Amino acid sequence: MIELEHHKHGKTYEKLARELHVTKDKVEELVKNLVAKDLVTDDNGTVISTESGKELCKKVEKHRVETPIKLQMLSNDETMGLVNVLKKMLEKEEN
Repeated sequence: MIELEHHKHGKTYEKLARELHVTKDKVEELVKNLVAKDLVTDDNGTVISTESGKELCKKVEKHRVETPIKLQMLSNDETMGLVNVLKKMLEKEEN
């Protein structure tokens, strides 16, 4: 989605696959999930961010900028523990 942020008219599956270093099939799978969440639209093989998608990207960017500052106060063990908890949460959400 962040890759789409700078392209008003969207990008094709092929371009996204090449830029993200994944297969076209993987992009199609990801797009299907994002369409279901109303974060992107699929216009005949061209993926375009929706307003909801753009808002989510803004939130992610804000947290991306703030997170390194907050993580500096954690030890390496605490950081790895946090990473492991987040991985478990994502795995559970995906299932």
